[in-house]
Amino acid sequence: MRFLDTAEIHSLADASGPRYGTLVLTAAFTGLRFGELAALHLEDLNLLKRTLTVSRTLSEVAGVVEMTEPKTKAARRTVALPATVARVLGDHIQAHSSEQGIVFASPAGDYLRRTNFRLRHWLPAVRNSVGEPCRFHDLRHSHVSLLIQAGEHPKTIAARLGHKSVRTVLDVYGHIYEGMDEEAAGRLEEAISHHLAASMRPGA
Repeated sequence: MRFLDTAEIHSLADASGPRYGTLVLTAAFTGLRFGELAALHLEDLNLLKRTLTVSRTLSEVAGVVEMTEPKTKAARRTVALPATVARVLGDHIQAHSSEQGIVFASPAGDYLRRTNFRLRHWLPAVRNSVGEPCRFHDLRHSHVSLLIQAGEHPKTIAARLGHKSVRTVLDVYGHIYEGMDEEAAGRLEEAISHHLAASMRPGA
């Protein structure tokens, strides 16, 4: 797994160009899988409420593209969007969505094919920005890392990823939590010090 920070994510998005930069940002700041993003239609977005709904996923097997429903109830979910992502999505839709309402369409207006996208667009953008190795799925890993660093609860993270249980988050990303016990102790020390300082003031 590779974890990109916010600056690296934006660098990769810039290197991906106007058509696919928004795809990179949406992946990194929602945690959606490639197939979930490729399956998005305009009806799945509510940019006024800043939400995105995952109701289907796109897969490609032996060159055949297939649309399927999410495998679990948890995978069918609504994800809140950061305001910046909602704004760039709005701009992207105006410029690049297809006549069929595909949000992240190919230049021909068709569904994105993972292999073609990887070879023609993803790998060149990676080489011109953050450097290899970096997989598209690492944007999902980066999303989790950013949420953990922000102190988000594992249950919230699991819900955004479409996992049924927080155990998957803890099992896969538990190493990111290392050192947080010391940080918690530091915050407790701050609270104790604040109390002691207040109690020593005249008239306390």
